[in-house]
Amino acid sequence: MHSFNFPIGVHSLHSNTGFDFQLNRLAGLGGGDLDEIREAAQQIGDLNDWKREFLALGERAMAEKRLQHAAAYLRAAEFNMVPGDPDKAKAYEQQASLFEDLYADDVATGRLRKEQVIYEGGHLPVWNIAVPDDQASKGIIIVHGGFDSYGEELYPFARALADAGYETVLFEGPGQGSVIRQQGIHFTAEWERPVKAVLNHFDFDDVTLVGISLGGYLATRAAAFEPRVRRVVAFGVMWDFFEVVSSKLPIVARVLQRTLLALGAKSLLDKGIRRRMEDDPLIKWAIEHGCYVFGVESPSEYFSEMRHFTTRDISSKVNQDFLLLAGNGDHYVPIEHYHKQARALTNVRSFTGRIFTAQESAQSHCQVGNVGLALRVILDWVDERSSS
Repeated sequence: MHSFNFPIGVHSLHSNTGFDFQLNRLAGLGGGDLDEIREAAQQIGDLNDWKREFLALGERAMAEKRLQHAAAYLRAAEFNMVPGDPDKAKAYEQQASLFEDLYADDVATGRLRKEQVIYEGGHLPVWNIAVPDDQASKGIIIVHGGFDSYGEELYPFARALADAGYETVLFEGPGQGSVIRQQGIHFTAEWERPVKAVLNHFDFDDVTLVGISLGGYLATRAAAFEPRVRRVVAFGVMWDFFEVVSSKLPIVARVLQRTLLALGAKSLLDKGIRRRMEDDPLIKWAIEHGCYVFGVESPSEYFSEMRHFTTRDISSKVNQDFLLLAGNGDHYVPIEHYHKQARALTNVRSFTGRIFTAQESAQSHCQVGNVGLALRVILDWVDERSSS
């Protein structure tokens, strides 16, 4: 039985559902201190408050030499800053520097090698994590995030996989982390391209691919076109990204959105969306971040790009072992998307699904609240499939 030190518990930290999830993410995965996060949450009403509070917490933690907390708070501050904010790049670079200090021992002992994979005129940062010296490798796991992930945030998750005996490669792809922030390489729905680059770089064959959040789509897409991927873990259902976003709209607004897109009435759609952005700070952030990572200028263009991120037409091409994870209280992804995705995987070698619940403190998106339980499920499944 695998055991991990990720915190357990979903907490009521903010009245805004989006803020509440991100605060729980920071406490349950990102490395922040729950008491400090709870106190900061009381001062947050909008994105400006969020930035102020977490920059202040980051500075305090740095002054007190609490590197993990400082890096976590700076990532949180950077996360909700709009593209173009001059403080955004500074916060990002600070958290990356703190990460290097925090895990310097892993580098010194040879557990961690940071590498660059050549990719279409740029490069992908890769964290290659070796198994402990007293263990023989049980295989190779490749990990990537989704729409708004940081390699530094996911490193403890990836290192836990390595501690359990799997050589683990964590990478940031186009549209993610430093690839978009420092190189300007935008998101692609054709995720087999970065996965192929990573596999070629290491000359890997027979790997398990774990995609987190939107990575549930990305990993499924990559597996459909890359036979060197033998096992797929969709750590988060992402049947249809556009449907996920549309599902949060009232039914009338949803129909209007689809109609205006179908008619090509982009200016009308943009006008309506921008009104909603003024009313909801997290919608404003999501649209502006989406335009940034996709390299487009308007909400309508963002929605058009989003429609490429669906497994509808590629699920039947997946013939690997497949593990699908979901939470029954996921505020992003409707639970029926889990069932749609499961039914569409008609040619997989084997299918295993798991829906987590509130009783397990794992009902949230990507099991924020009990990441350790999700890790156990993933590793038990990989152990069984790798030995078969």
